[in-house]
Amino acid sequence: MDEWVLSLNDKIIKRFTISDGQVLTIGRGSDADVVVDNTAISRQHSSLELKGGIYYLTDLYSLNGTKVNGEKIESSIPVAKNDAIEIGKFHLQPAEAVDHLGTYLESSSTPDLNDETIFVSSKARKTSTQEIVKTPRGVRHRGNSLTAVGGQVAPATLILDDKDSVKIGKSPSCDMVIQGFWVAKSQFYIISRGNNFFLVPQSSWAKTRINGTKIKEEQQLRRGDLIEVGDNRIRFD
Repeated sequence: MDEWVLSLNDKIIKRFTISDGQVLTIGRGSDADVVVDNTAISRQHSSLELKGGIYYLTDLYSLNGTKVNGEKIESSIPVAKNDAIEIGKFHLQPAEAVDHLGTYLESSSTPDLNDETIFVSSKARKTSTQEIVKTPRGVRHRGNSLTAVGGQVAPATLILDDKDSVKIGKSPSCDMVIQGFWVAKSQFYIISRGNNFFLVPQSSWAKTRINGTKIKEEQQLRRGDLIEVGDNRIRFD
């Protein structure tokens, strides 16, 4: 049984073990064997198989690709432990090769900031948990969605059911694209946690507001909240 790790920016994000005969999927979806909650990772991104002492890596038609030694792979290929393997923007390596790296709590959410990845602080998570206990804000129902009510927003409606996170910003890769000169490529994220949804603002010249108030840190959403970025207005339903 061998141990592998996924790391980013000298932080270990996930550890897992694999035994001979196993095939493990790596992805953002809850049905993956190794779950990485990051929008740079597809729901079923890659798979790692150990067969007869040989490792085989497969890209599962992921959006951001799987690379070995800098080259994107399109089928299953054998890999060695000293190969440079990239799962999206994450590095996949044997644990013994990166034992010097720091470990980050796996339970933290990891939405990405353009070419980097930010981590929602444990302090922010504690605050959110207290809010959930004290108030009935944002109780999750089937049919949760984002609806454009002003500005240049596409699509006009985005269903949030069964989504771990969605990205809103100017980049065409966003789940909901908003326009504006000062709007960031990734303006903010909506992430789900338990039965609630939270808005996580990103660094941008254009300020993100909820019901007219500037948002500087993670905030839980309630039905009917109006999210504003410049002339763009989106209602959380």
